[in-house]
Amino acid sequence: MGQGLISDDVINQIRDRVDIAEIVGQHVTLTRTGQNLKGLCPFHQEKSPSFTVSSSRQIFHCFGCGAGGNVYTFLMKLTGAAFPEIVRDLGRKAGVEVPESTGGYPAGHQRAQLARLEQLNAAAGAYYQRMLMEDTAGVDARAYLEGRGIQSDTTRQFQLGYAPPEWDGLTKAMLKEGFAPADLVVAGLSIPRDPSGQQRGASAGHYDRFRSRVMFPIQDLRKRVVAFGGRILGEGTPKYLNSPETPLFKKGQTLFAMDAAREAAGQHQTLIIVEGYFDAVALHQAGICQVAATLGTALTAEHITIIRRFASNVVLLFDPDQAGVRAALRTLDLFVNSGLSVKVVSLPQGEDPDTYVRQYGAEGFTALHQAAPSLLDFAVEHSLRTAESGTIEDRIRAVDAVLRILQKSAHPIEREERIRLVAERLGLSQQRLIDRYPALASEDHRRSSVRPQTSSQAVPPKPKANPEERDLAHLLVQGSLSPSDLHKLSPEAFSSPAYSRLITSAMRHIGADGRLSVQGLLDELINDQECGPLVTELSMSEQHYDDVPAHIAGCLEMLERRGRERCLGVLIQELKAAERERREDDVHRLNRQINEMRIRKAGVMPVALTSAVKE
Repeated sequence: MGQGLISDDVINQIRDRVDIAEIVGQHVTLTRTGQNLKGLCPFHQEKSPSFTVSSSRQIFHCFGCGAGGNVYTFLMKLTGAAFPEIVRDLGRKAGVEVPESTGGYPAGHQRAQLARLEQLNAAAGAYYQRMLMEDTAGVDARAYLEGRGIQSDTTRQFQLGYAPPEWDGLTKAMLKEGFAPADLVVAGLSIPRDPSGQQRGASAGHYDRFRSRVMFPIQDLRKRVVAFGGRILGEGTPKYLNSPETPLFKKGQTLFAMDAAREAAGQHQTLIIVEGYFDAVALHQAGICQVAATLGTALTAEHITIIRRFASNVVLLFDPDQAGVRAALRTLDLFVNSGLSVKVVSLPQGEDPDTYVRQYGAEGFTALHQAAPSLLDFAVEHSLRTAESGTIEDRIRAVDAVLRILQKSAHPIEREERIRLVAERLGLSQQRLIDRYPALASEDHRRSSVRPQTSSQAVPPKPKANPEERDLAHLLVQGSLSPSDLHKLSPEAFSSPAYSRLITSAMRHIGADGRLSVQGLLDELINDQECGPLVTELSMSEQHYDDVPAHIAGCLEMLERRGRERCLGVLIQELKAAERERREDDVHRLNRQINEMRIRKAGVMPVALTSAVKE
């Protein structure tokens, strides 16, 4: 059986029916380079594409971070979903049934809970939509949406709803549909009146988390409702309330309306990030569809990873107040050297994206976008304004802040040009600013040395091997070795454990005709922690040889020679030990074996081994 009790036949049938390039292309912008496709890796930050996809072999490999595998590996790493869940999703797309009887999940209870939460959220969303459309209950909510300029088509597109003011309206409705109170608590839709469970009687039970609120369903990239956001009607706090994190919902990994924005973001290669639900909805309604919103939290590294799958340009559209400025500045470290071009749109004071686009339309917003500064320039300008208006101490701190910002740029020419402009703006010597760099770098290094280091972006070390070992392994997975060549391979001849394991596995996939089944080898090792990245890298590497048969023969000869040398070295060490311990029989035996090996070496005459060792 295959992984998760799903049969290998089903796994292979699904894999053979889907095209990895098509699946990956839904998440990464790919361009053709020769036989393969390339794009920016979704698993680490980079500026130059090193992520490669092979349609012919149905695998991917990133030469930057070392990630590699097949379509299942890609989706598991991208979404965090379990292998059986990925197989089932792809099976539905490919028209291959995955029988329930063979599809046991490693964590069956968890999978059942997730499925239950998906059903519950869908039912809750439908309930909120009914409440909005009801003549009496939803009249105030409909009037509020109309006052915000939200059209009925937009309401339906985003499945907006209304949570009525009663304490347990949703809870009662969901219980009637067969959901348990515990389900609603886990989904973040209701709250126990007595969390301790000690009370009984009238005070027991649950109450709805969302009441008297316009409701925004939050969908993931698979268009599942994973959470809700609610805007209070009338007075009350908080103004906006989000679902808590649940097994389905992680705030730091989710952007509102990203499911609706992904296609337009890919077409325009641009994603606009706003702070509020209504901002995103209003821009979509105005025809600006490459828009997503944060969920009351700062952008995270996980958000950046998601964004990079769909766009190469980002526009930050935060409120023009000080909180909005700080929110934009906080993103600098996330975006710097990420391969993304980032601009910051500053709206006129008193405006937000919702009101601005209603007044000036898509054309007005586009004009603002085109004139917007880069995030780096925005941050520099903010610090310069502080330097110009503050005390001497403020100016010193602001200058250091500017230099720290400029240090983040990977382009020395860009840094030099901006330092010149900063010096002119502040009336300082450009050389004085340049001279400040080393001291600033030293201070930052001291600070960073006391902070814990993270290794989430660390590139795993590549297995080390001699050139002939790597070339033979490369030609092996390329299918270039003849039966005669394969017969001469020996795992013991490879000094690297990973390469030796690769050859051992290859021996198991040599058919009756003496040839290697490359696909069988890939299938066996693709998910192997040690050999998986190695075989995908070797499969994707484009290395050319003037004379392939002659190069193979030379590599095999070199491998054999190195093997003899290693063996000879071991025997010599054993001989030294036997001489020290005065084991005469072993000395004679080892002398004989070493002498025979040297005789076999072309052009080497036998010698007295004891004297040779001493020399």
